[in-house]
Amino acid sequence: MPSTLKVLLGSALCCLPLLVNAAEQPAKPATDQEASVDEGLKKFGYLSGLALGCVDDKQTEKLEREVMDVNAELTRLLGSDSAFLYSAAFGYGSNIELKAQECKEVLERYEARYQSFLKGAKS
Repeated sequence: MPSTLKVLLGSALCCLPLLVNAAEQPAKPATDQEASVDEGLKKFGYLSGLALGCVDDKQTEKLEREVMDVNAELTRLLGSDSAFLYSAAFGYGSNIELKAQECKEVLERYEARYQSFLKGAKS
């Protein structure tokens, strides 16, 4: 059975670019790691909200389902506080209007993070 820290880091891997060099850096105290995870969840939630503004009506339902699934998985793995951070950032991001040319990049970044989250949540 994986340790709590492994589950925490594995599920948020998509949100933490700092982990790429984690093996080369000294271990951070747990509070620093938790702050990094929280920041990553907020960035992922914000990106998810931006992506919602970039999809057409046919894709909205699919994206909303993905966001709800992410939130449920975060609640299961990390607790309701972490899921709330993601949800609040999603709400904020969903109220931002983007230009059409920005949407392609946002959707690509969202899809990459979402796929990374799915891989991390399964491990």
